[in-house]
Amino acid sequence: MRLWFSPPESLRIAYSFHAGYDFPINILEKLLSLNISLTQIWHSNLPSIRGLATFTSADQRIFVYQTPPIGTVPADLPSSYLNSKIFHFICSPSWASQHITEILKLRDKQLPPPIFVWEPVPNSTIKENLQSCVEAMKMVNVLSPNHEEAAALLGLISGEDEEVDRFLSEEMLMYMADKFLSYQIGPQGNGCVIIRASYKGCLVATKEKKEIIPAYWTISRDGIKNPHVIDVTGAGNAFCGGFMAGLLRSNNDVFEAALYGSVSASFTVEQLGAPRLEFDQNGNEIWNSGESPYERLHKLKQRVKEKIKERLKVKLKERIQGKLKNKDTNHHQNGIETGEMDKDNNIGKDSSDIISDGRDLIDENFRDRMSPAD
Repeated sequence: MRLWFSPPESLRIAYSFHAGYDFPINILEKLLSLNISLTQIWHSNLPSIRGLATFTSADQRIFVYQTPPIGTVPADLPSSYLNSKIFHFICSPSWASQHITEILKLRDKQLPPPIFVWEPVPNSTIKENLQSCVEAMKMVNVLSPNHEEAAALLGLISGEDEEVDRFLSEEMLMYMADKFLSYQIGPQGNGCVIIRASYKGCLVATKEKKEIIPAYWTISRDGIKNPHVIDVTGAGNAFCGGFMAGLLRSNNDVFEAALYGSVSASFTVEQLGAPRLEFDQNGNEIWNSGESPYERLHKLKQRVKEKIKERLKVKLKERIQGKLKNKDTNHHQNGIETGEMDKDNNIGKDSSDIISDGRDLIDENFRDRMSPAD
């Protein structure tokens, strides 16, 4: 989130964390340097929370806590945090329901309801938890598992070492999204599911439409790993943070917000650990010694537009060919050979019909898929 909010606006970002007696001072210094609203909860009798992430030969990620986790609960939060516009948490279905109930109870009742973005914690995404997940989904606005977690929750993964790349296909992503959308997401049933899909980007799906938003760094056409991708740990969390910032910047447009998420993830995967924040001689922020988040956002928007244009060209070509084929068939049925067509009376009419169809097609796609700003 911090990529998109420079001081003093960065103080809009509120973060609460627990620290044990062995919490690394250098990490605390990095957190403080971000200039965000920070609540520190220290435990003199407990070790800091640590975990081990392991990647299997099938590129499956397994996470195991090395020390007992310490959960943050709404009662830990200052009132200013409780009145926030958007909340993100990564937890089990039962904790998600409890968090939301408690937040709504403690926050200012005169404020509009907040947006809840929920990442199911990986070890809770098993088929046996689907029903409790369905109950939690009724309370959240955005459900965001990754492709492995979505498949496991829906009972599509049969073994720990199963090849999971098959769940990255567009067909499988659409299938899983439809499964989740068949249940109620959000208090009014108008929420969305975002399935984060590794180097493929993510699928953003509502009841009205679905759109694949590409990752900023993708694999090359020959399948070779992108040299900019060093470590993908935390990319999903970074995506959700960028997505939340994007919701605020785009007036809650989930499709445009996902572009912000992809850019945030791109900065996270470029090194081990969090993105580096530096400053130029004029005091301007520089992340990872490279281009700004907004420069990347502009490039990603252009890529998405080009992708839509290519799809439009294919659809328009198919429609034109269908039109011509239908006209040709009609002429034969009327006993008129193609070479005997009255060019003055028919060709112009055919062309105007085709152009009209093409304009309708473009209007449909661009009106639905591009934001007002575009």
